Amino acid sequence: LLGDLLERYIANRLEPRGWIWCAGNIVSSVDFLREDLTVALQVKNRDNSENSSSSAIREGTNIKRWFRIYSRKGRTNWENFPFASGLSEDDFHEYIKDYAKGLK
Repeated sequence: LLGDLLERYIANRLEPRGWIWCAGNIVSSVDFLREDLTVALQVKNRDNSENSSSSAIREGTNIKRWFRIYSRKGRTNWENFPFASGLSEDDFHEYIKDYAKGLK
């Protein structure tokens, strides 16, 4: 559920900037594509939530990986989100609240 909410939040912020959300398994191991298809992005909730197959599929591709939370540092990774600014943990929490209320 949290991974789905994370992708919905990012889609809400990136789609107006020329990104496509690849919900489900539309594109194998890719969560977002730039409209011109030059960049693909994999999104993970935590730095330790990746399996070897999703790691291996990026080899030799332009698929970038980003994760939300450092599992051992107790902090987030929003400052390293590629290709966009303005995304944050506080904004993500506000999005979840609005989504739960049916506003998003």
